[in-house]
This record gives sequence, C-alpha cells and structure tokens, in this order.
Amino acid sequence: MTTKRIFGYLFIVISIILTIAIIGQIQRLFQETIGFFKVFTGIYDTYESTKAITKFAFWVIHFLLIKVLWTTGTKWSNKSSGFRKTL
Repeated sequence: MTTKRIFGYLFIVISIILTIAIIGQIQRLFQETIGFFKVFTGIYDTYESTKAITKFAFWVIHFLLIKVLWTTGTKWSNKSSGFRKTL
C-alpha cells in the first residue's frame, strides 16, 4: 500500500467526520444561513453584519474542505464513488 493511497483513505475518513459534524450542527447551519441573508435587509449594524458574513464563510469553507478531501481521497485511493459512476 503506497503512501498516496493511505492519505487517500485518511482524507475520506476526515471528510466523513466533517460531514457528521455538519449533521450534528444542522440547526446552527440554518440559523447562520438565515443570519447571512438578514445582512441584505439592513436589519444588522456593521458588527452584526461582519459576524454573520464570517459565520457563513466558515460554513462555505467547511463544505469546500469536505468536497476537496472527498475528491482527493477517492482519486488517491483509487476508489470511485457511486456518484461518479452515474455521470
């Protein structure tokens, strides 16, 4: 087993753990997404707007990290997901 393959499996495991973390914090995700859209209504002042945008950016980075880890992990471990087979 090569080092690249081991890292592939490790990336898959990390992406699964991060996905479980999202599922565990789904209520917080929805609250912060709603808070992000409230920025455009003018309800928030500068501090609250910055806080809402930063929290939303955290979730965007979280989802992007999962996507990058999953695709890199499946590529490096030579495992194809069921989604790729249907495309």
